Amino acid sequence: MNIEDIRSQIPTCQEMVYMNTGWSGPSPRSVVESVTKRLEEESYNGPTSQPVLESGRQVQQETVEEVARLLHADQDEICLTQNTTDGLNLVVNGMPWQEGDEIITFGLEHSSVLIPAYSLKTRLGVVIKVLELEPNETEDTIISKLESNITNKTRLVFSSHIQYTSGLRMPVNSIRELTKSRGVKMLLDGAQTAGHIDLNLHELDCDFYSIPAQKWLLGPDGVGALYVRRDNIPYLQPTRVSGRAALSYDDQGNYDPNNDSLDKFRLTTKSAPLSAGFSAAIRFVQNIGMGSVENRALELSGKLKNMLDVIPKVTVLSPRDKLLSSGLTAFQIQGLEPDEAVDKLWRDHNIVSRQVKEISAVRISTHFFNTDDELAYLTDAVRQISA
Repeated sequence: MNIEDIRSQIPTCQEMVYMNTGWSGPSPRSVVESVTKRLEEESYNGPTSQPVLESGRQVQQETVEEVARLLHADQDEICLTQNTTDGLNLVVNGMPWQEGDEIITFGLEHSSVLIPAYSLKTRLGVVIKVLELEPNETEDTIISKLESNITNKTRLVFSSHIQYTSGLRMPVNSIRELTKSRGVKMLLDGAQTAGHIDLNLHELDCDFYSIPAQKWLLGPDGVGALYVRRDNIPYLQPTRVSGRAALSYDDQGNYDPNNDSLDKFRLTTKSAPLSAGFSAAIRFVQNIGMGSVENRALELSGKLKNMLDVIPKVTVLSPRDKLLSSGLTAFQIQGLEPDEAVDKLWRDHNIVSRQVKEISAVRISTHFFNTDDELAYLTDAVRQISA
């Protein structure tokens, strides 16, 4: 992996120390150029001319193919979405709920996991169990808590694959073994995984998995993808529909549902420019190699944790177990609020980071384009603002 060559393709790297990929990643030139090229094609050649319409369909199909390769899934199991939350909502609201059914989720979750679940409690009387976890919780504790809370009413375990708060990588293989043995479906929020760790959804055998383009994949905002394992496709029903949800219809109010295809979730027009950028982003990280990308992120976060450990007043909250770790590192500075720390890092040191309110911490994202020199610069800055 030639880090300097990679960084030369990402303009942000020449302007600042960017350590907030877990919120939104800096796009390489190839992504920006792909979006721009498609916009120009539509502008100059007419958005509904036959050649442009056909090429737009090809762009969408190529994006589905790229996502399927990235996730090790089949093309007919992939649905393009607006973002991670869009995909999560398609699943949560598409399942056949009854009053008293249960969802199990976790206290470290992003609100885009919790609120869609809570909405079912309000609207349909679904019971929501939120299991509290430490930011660096162990696998044994996670599985023990989950096992003791699953009942014959549990229909869904709804979790982030990597917790955005502390970077805790959930033991999803063990969770899947448990849910499968109990007949419970599993929905994973992959906001912090796609483009970050190597994924194989067929091997994992999860039911549903939602990802964005704009974070670790370094793609554009406003586009993502949902994976639905093939046997689950007829199980989910769309709550928002277009003509694509029908195989046929008449003028008497009747239609034949398109149950066996994820096309039933498509609300007609999708953005070809955003899809082009999504494809370009996937190709960019795939050309580096997801195994190399994951190892690099873990190597940098491991070094960062060790470097932060020696700074007085700093407490690292993220896991140390490599199997439960990721490229996200959360820490607290005694006597300094996280939002103040984030502001000082930006204002005084040109470092982009973020706070996570749920655990009152500063969060750093280390991706493959970050460097050892940037880690040293960051830790020196943390030492200064904590003094």
